Amino acid sequence: MLKTENLSFRYNPEQPWLIKKFSFEAENGDIIAVKGSSGSGKTTLLNILCGVIPKTIPGEFEGKISMNKKDISSLLLPEIAPHISLLMQEPENQLFFPTVEQELAFAPENLKITPEKIQERISLALSQLDIEQLRFEETASLSFGQKKLVTLASILTLSPKVYLLDEPAAGISKENIELVKNLIFNLSQHSKIIFVVDHTKDLLEMANLSIDLDKLK
Repeated sequence: MLKTENLSFRYNPEQPWLIKKFSFEAENGDIIAVKGSSGSGKTTLLNILCGVIPKTIPGEFEGKISMNKKDISSLLLPEIAPHISLLMQEPENQLFFPTVEQELAFAPENLKITPEKIQERISLALSQLDIEQLRFEETASLSFGQKKLVTLASILTLSPKVYLLDEPAAGISKENIELVKNLIFNLSQHSKIIFVVDHTKDLLEMANLSIDLDKLK
């Protein structure tokens, strides 16, 4: 279970609160659609949930985030990532290694997973997104859509409890949107919690819960 209590955030003390006293609970298997107009704080909320705000992006922050009743607000980002992971809008901001296989191996290596298990996780993630052919490609040579899928695959190899997907369908084909849709459904069936920010109705309509940030103002 993921629980937020009275989350409030603004980038500047002279500005109004972008998110104010937001409390929410998500159970294992929930798919949550995060909605709102441009500038309403959708990406900001995802950054708060994974700790990027306020640990990397500064601002005025209040509130508490707990995972299975354990407060994670004080954890470092590398400690949060195995539990809550973010897919950013721009994949270039998350790709750091020369090849796809190196990129997908990085997170599980940090978790001290055995090489054999790492290879299994990589193969499974590539298969789930139908991008096995990219395994040994250079990340810099990939198209935007391919980079997006590779970044999502890198989160799959980490296997967190909570997935924060910021515009996962942007820049990918209709066929790949269907793959992402099936992936979200399967993650939910395996008791993962998935937050989705997207403009694709097919993805948002999968949600059993929603957060409309426009209504929280």
